[in-house]
Amino acid sequence: MGYRFMSVILKTFPIYSANAHGFIKKYNWACQTLLAFVLVFNQSLATAQGTAEGEPVDPVFLFNSVCYSVVPDVKRLQDMALRFAWGSIKGEDLAKFSEIESPKLLQGWDIRLGERIFRLGLVQSIPAESFIETFPEFKDADSTSCSIILDGQDNADVILDRMNTLVGKAPVTESVPEGELLTTTWAGGNDAVKVFVFFKSDLTNSANLLNVTLFAK
Repeated sequence: MGYRFMSVILKTFPIYSANAHGFIKKYNWACQTLLAFVLVFNQSLATAQGTAEGEPVDPVFLFNSVCYSVVPDVKRLQDMALRFAWGSIKGEDLAKFSEIESPKLLQGWDIRLGERIFRLGLVQSIPAESFIETFPEFKDADSTSCSIILDGQDNADVILDRMNTLVGKAPVTESVPEGELLTTTWAGGNDAVKVFVFFKSDLTNSANLLNVTLFAK
């Protein structure tokens, strides 16, 4: 299930906005632990990396390569992690990627590209209660979520523009405040698949996180 399929799902089968907005609000509330971790992680990276310069890195290209065009193909992502020797994440840092207590799969890696580090989280599980409440017909679906925590070096407006190009449609909500972060969401789906794409930035206009979550019956 690659980029072309994902784009067709997002463009061709719009989710009714009332349902999408209800789930998005609950989803964002449930992600507060991860959001706090995003801010701490970005601050730590900024301190560690200083002002070192390297080859330009496009986080949206990275997101498309390892998340957007890959999910729900978990093995493809795991193979990439082995091939490129990404550093595994363990313990509490890994647990923050999932709101499900016992997911079927929970893995994470640190990806170093030149002088920059990006943190990747992969979760497969049953749908969260917040999703089932909005879409009860998907209660037996499989949920696959892939997130990249950025390092705070990218301008949010630039990343948002690139994400709009990648997804190929306007977001259903844009720059919705939640604590210290702002969330933009794209949504699409049909009777068998629902897809949500999230972009989070902060009040300094820095890009912080990209996520795609796919629910398939």
